[in-house]
Order: sequence, then C-alpha cells, then structure tokens
Amino acid sequence: MRSYLIAFLLSLVASALLTPVAMRLGRRLGALDRTKGAPIPRSGGLAIAAGTVLALGVFALVFLPTRGLLRLSWIQLDSIYAGAAVILVLGVVDDVVRLKAPVKFVVEILVAIALYVAGVRVGTLWLPFGIVPLSDVLSLLFTVVWIVGITNAFNLLDGIDGAAAGTAVFALLAMFVTSVTLGQPMVALLAVALAGATLGFLPFNFAPARVYLGDSGSLFLGFSLATLAIVGATKGPAIVAIAIPMVAFALPVLDTAFAVLRRAARGAPLFTGDREHLHHRLLDLGLSPKQAAGVLYVASGAFALASMLFLNPSVRGMAVGLTMVGVAVWLAVRYLRFHEFYELARLARRGLSQTRAISFNVEVRKAAVELGACQTWAALVALLVRLFAESEFDGVRLRLRSVAGHVVREYTLEDDEAVEGVRAVQKDEWGLHIPFQVGAAGALRGELGVFRRYGRSALLTDVNLLVDVLRPALNDAAGRVTPPLL
Repeated sequence: MRSYLIAFLLSLVASALLTPVAMRLGRRLGALDRTKGAPIPRSGGLAIAAGTVLALGVFALVFLPTRGLLRLSWIQLDSIYAGAAVILVLGVVDDVVRLKAPVKFVVEILVAIALYVAGVRVGTLWLPFGIVPLSDVLSLLFTVVWIVGITNAFNLLDGIDGAAAGTAVFALLAMFVTSVTLGQPMVALLAVALAGATLGFLPFNFAPARVYLGDSGSLFLGFSLATLAIVGATKGPAIVAIAIPMVAFALPVLDTAFAVLRRAARGAPLFTGDREHLHHRLLDLGLSPKQAAGVLYVASGAFALASMLFLNPSVRGMAVGLTMVGVAVWLAVRYLRFHEFYELARLARRGLSQTRAISFNVEVRKAAVELGACQTWAALVALLVRLFAESEFDGVRLRLRSVAGHVVREYTLEDDEAVEGVRAVQKDEWGLHIPFQVGAAGALRGELGVFRRYGRSALLTDVNLLVDVLRPALNDAAGRVTPPLL
C-alpha cells in the first residue's frame, strides 16, 4: 500500500509542477478559451498525462517491483496506451483548431474498434437479474458504446471550473480501491497515479480557473477510466468488476444520458450543444460555480462510496447502489427542471391509459356517422347525451341563440339526459366551444360546450376529432332538423 501512496504523491507533485508549463504551452499553441474575458489555456490534459508518465517513470527507476509491473503493463496494455495517446493528440488538436463533433466521434469509434480487435472488449453485461454473456457482435457494439460514451461523458461534464476533474478523481479512487481489493495491482497503480495527477492539476482549475482541462484532458481522463474499467472487468469477479464502474461513473453517465434523451425528445441533433447539463441547471438555481462544483463533488463521492458496496456482492448492496442511482435521477428531474422528462412521463402515462382514449375517439367517429341519420332535434340531443356520458369532460352544455345573439334555449347534458336550464361555467374550468347552425335557414345558432376542471390528469381525448370530425357532422345534422319550439 505504501508504494501506491508514493505513486499518488509523485503524480500529484509532478502534475502540480507541470501545470504552469502546460499553461504556457497552451498559450503558445493557441489552445485558448476566449469566452470569459482574458484567454484561458485549454491544456490541462497535457499536465495530467505528462505528470502521470513522469511520476511512474521516476518511481520505476528507484523501485524494482514497480518497474516490473510497468514492463508487464507495456505488454498487456500496449493497445490501451496507444489508444490513450491517440485520444490525447485528438484532444490537443481540437483545443487548438476546434474540430467538428462528428470528426472526433469517428476517431474515437475507430480507436474503440482497434481496442476490441486487440482484445480489450466488454464480454458480459451486468443487469439487476444477473450477468448476460454477449455475442461477438453485441460485444463489439457495447465496447464501442462504453468507450466512446464514457470518454465523452467527462467531456460533457467539463462545463464549469473543476467539475470534470473533481468527478474523475472520485471515480479513479473508487477504481483504485476496487482493484486493490480484487488483487489487480496493475490497474490499481495506473488508477492511483492518474488520480494523483488529476488532483495536482485541480487547484489550478478551481473557480476562477487559470487553466482548463480542455478536450485533451476530459477526453483523456474519460478514455482512461473507460478502458481501465474494461481491464478490471476481465480480471475480477464479473458482477463486482462490471457493476462498480457503472455506479462509480454514474454522474457523468447520467448527465450524458439526460443530454441524449433531452435532444431526442426535442428532435434536436445529438451533436448540438446546449446549456442544460447538470452543472448548468445548478447554476440556474442560483448556485455559484464553486457551489455547483461542490454539489457535483458530493454526488460523485456518494456514487463512489455506493460502488464499494459491490465489493461484497449481496442483494442488499445491489439494492442500495441501484436505489442511489434511482434517487439521483428522481432528484435531478424533480429539482433541476428537466421539462423534457415531464413530457416523456406524460406520454408514457398517456400510453398506459390510451385504451380509454381510443374508445372515446371511436365513439366520436361513430357519432359523426350516426348524426347523418338524425331527423329530429330530440334524436340529435339524445345522441350527444349518449356520446358524452362516458367522456373525460366534467360538464357538457348545449346552447341555442337567436340570430341577434340572445340565448333562447340551453341544456345541460348529464345523468344520461338533457336537462334544460343554465349551466354556469365554474372558475376552475376551461372549455371548448363548438359552433353550429340549427334549421335549414339557419334560424338559430347552436353551440356545444365541453368543460373540464383544472388540476385533473392529462386529457387523453383527441380534441381535434371534436373539431374536425364531430363539428361538421353536427352542423349538417342540425341544419336538417326542425329547431325546437322557442
């Protein structure tokens, strides 16, 4: 354990010393963010990557077991090192020239496919009811989705000072503890070194930030976490190694999932950025950048601790971990005002109750046909009474006016009959008014009004059917019949 502590401290010091150098290099390369007054370098990823490599290199020179472990890692993890280098270069290029999102995705997908071919792959999927082995096609799909998804999840979270880097520290420490417990020294060493390097960079990234992670940093950290999690999953007990990263990375994963669902619900392109990520929502609630980052740290720490419950897998531990994720989703949707999810929930409830709506909509169409056979005013009213007896409306009124506009006859449709008399519209009601003419010469003007109280569940009835299907049929039928005696 002492060797891990030394690696952590060496990485922390190396990164802290190299961050000012990376800042100067970022300015020289033109990797600058100009959105907040004075340009801020976007080169923090270089300090983290270089600090990790330098610290492990120095440690390996003086500590023989670490040297042997790193030599072994060059053999077993060479494809991951190569992929990390490509991702780091991709991020640096993007920080300098601002690549388009599809270009970055193509490179990331190609790197993920190359790793799959090299043997770094997701072979099983953890679900609450057990472990599911994946076919070759599904394994390739999930490998690409996992690597590209986690890589970009930390990139999306990098919207306020310190958010992505702080979240990555918690995730890396959770992975370190897991690897030590499961006897995976190689993964543990890399995870703790990356955690130290990220923590050494973090003071420069606190609000107000003097340097940003940039895409070089956020993509590099996300890629490292994603691939180390896969390596851990292939070397440890399946349910432990797979479940822990899923819970430990819950915050960036949920933020990314929210973004995808949000844009899909709106029909917006997935590559289009917006200001509705978790950190933006926290800022909209009135929190300062420091306070918002603090909230994200607390959430990240809670998820990291929850992931540790899977080290001793049991039904209780899984239940607690999954409950935490569920509570986090509910809190985010409830208090961070993700309006798209309210709409999706409304549509889901509508789908579950759609049979009732379909039944009434069918009755509206049938009534429109039957109105064509009505020959008397009484038959017309009886048909409307029958139609609205099982509707979702709280009140139905039938009103006749003279050509001059005076009310001459009014009915309330209730209790399977038309009761003549005035029905006043209540203050807590909204209504739809459907006009029609009565009598061949249009001697009277009719109005069918349907009313519904505020605060009730979502209306399932297709109101367009009342306007587009029932109204023309009602107008034709009322125009044929003899008006009631005035």
